[in-house]
Amino acid sequence: MGAGRAAGVRPGDLVGAIVNEAKVSPRDVGSIQIAERFSLVEVPEKIAESVMRALRGTMIRGQKVVVRRDKDAGR
Repeated sequence: MGAGRAAGVRPGDLVGAIVNEAKVSPRDVGSIQIAERFSLVEVPEKIAESVMRALRGTMIRGQKVVVRRDKDAGR
């Protein structure tokens, strides 16, 4: 996700957005890494596309975020 520490993003913000927008269980949200300008959130492969679709256009901490699959996903 294109939002990180610089935007004030916290793990709870990311989990809340995923759970509320994608309608998945909090248990489906795995590891979360928050960098300065982006965040990585682990979700099961079988729901990754639907989570990304649900989060497109969503506001996190007052800003729209870009959501995409990590280049290293699946390695």
